[in-house]
Formats: sequence, C-alpha cells, structure tokens
Amino acid sequence: MVFAPLVFVVAAAVGATAVGVSPGQITDLVTFGDSYTDVVAIGDLGTAAWPNYTATYAGIRLHPFAKSGAVCSNNLTRRPFPSFLEDEIPTYLAEIANRSLVLRPENTLYTIWFGTNDIGRAALLTGDDPGVSLVEVTACIIQGVKTLYKSGARNFIFQNMIPLELTVLYAANSYPNSYWVFERNTTEWSIFMREMTHSVNKLAELMLQALIPTLPGAHIALFDSHSLFQDMYDHPALYLNGTAPLNVTSGVPRIQTPSD
Repeated sequence: MVFAPLVFVVAAAVGATAVGVSPGQITDLVTFGDSYTDVVAIGDLGTAAWPNYTATYAGIRLHPFAKSGAVCSNNLTRRPFPSFLEDEIPTYLAEIANRSLVLRPENTLYTIWFGTNDIGRAALLTGDDPGVSLVEVTACIIQGVKTLYKSGARNFIFQNMIPLELTVLYAANSYPNSYWVFERNTTEWSIFMREMTHSVNKLAELMLQALIPTLPGAHIALFDSHSLFQDMYDHPALYLNGTAPLNVTSGVPRIQTPSD
C-alpha cells in the first residue's frame, strides 16, 4: 500500500513515476469527475480534454465516466446533474457487470476529481444544502474510492481542488456573468472559497492516509492540482503558448456578462 503525493504532470503519474506502478503496466485509464474531466461537454470547444490528451500521450485506452456539473452525491448537494455515487459509479459497475467493459485491475488506473460543484455557488457556499459540511462532502468522495476498491479497482489517482478563488466566478474582482448575475460580496466569496478549497484538500489528504491501511494491495496517489493551477496562474509563460497575450484571468470561451 502506497501513498505518494504527486505534483504537476498527470502523464508522468500514468506512466513511469507513480509509486507502486511499473513502467508500461497501465493500459487503461478510467476517469470520474465533473466538467474538469468530462470529455464530451467541455468548455474550451475545439481542444482536447485532459483525459484524451493523457490517454493519447501515454498510449493507453480511455474509459470516461465524468459528467459536467457533477457533485459527489445528490443526496448531499442537490444539483440537476449526474453525480459520482448515484450515476457515474453505477454506470461503470453496470458496464463491468454486463462485460461491455473488461478491465484487468493491475493494468487499470482510476482518477477521481470532485469538489468544485459541491462547495460552490448553489451549494455549500450559498447555503443551499443546510446541515451539510465540508467533512461530509470530502468523506463522500473517499467513499467513492472504497466502492471502486470493492469492485476490484486497485490503482488510484485522487486529484485535489484547484484554487477556485482565482477563477472568474470566485475572484475578489469578479463581475456579473453567465454563472451568477445576482448581487454578492465578491471579496467575501473569494475568501470563503480559498478557505474551503484548502480545507477540503487537507481533509482529503488526511482521510486518504487513514484509508490506505484498510485497502490491501491498493496504490493511491494524491495529485496536487491546486499547486499545478496556482503555478500556472503565477507563471503562465511556463505553460501557455501561441501568439495571443498570456491570459489567466478570464474564461475560454469568455464568461459572458449580462450586457454581452
């Protein structure tokens, strides 16, 4: 059983550097998550979602189950979108059961990336789910790891939350946009979001460390998405290319304002 914090390159985690996984061992990538991982409903139209890029770069097969708008569980944070526990995992398990998807546990890597929709607007941030805290949301995601393990999964990458306070929706200098048009205290939102993302990330790290001894034969890596995105924001020239001016403060496609 191995717990290895991984920072920056997802493709490297899929390939040679993931502790407990040998070079060339992984042949299949199974993804669970929200719009950051969805390969169909992607915001940046015309480009490759990271799972597609990773699978191509690593030369492995991709099996995507992530859905845009997803939360961990609609029993905790209700949204009109599929969820991890009630939709994505059951769909995966159904395909395993009917053998439309056949995987070898030792050759398959599972990625899990949730939290953005669970703690954001129309959820915990705005008090839409009374009685639900960051603890329950984080424990829910960990429960997904347990469920997948019981079904035979053994190799996991758990991706933590990005610094959402830097995004247009939650930035201190935010403006009315297609995701939120109502009056709000943008400074308060930004501070709250920073506190919540840091809290969820630390909770997840501690819960995973406690979980590992209970999962014989499992390998779990923690991919530090937060540090990656923070570094992209602080040093965009190291990541972005092309002829347009470097821009890390607006969305692609541009998040519309009511006057647009």
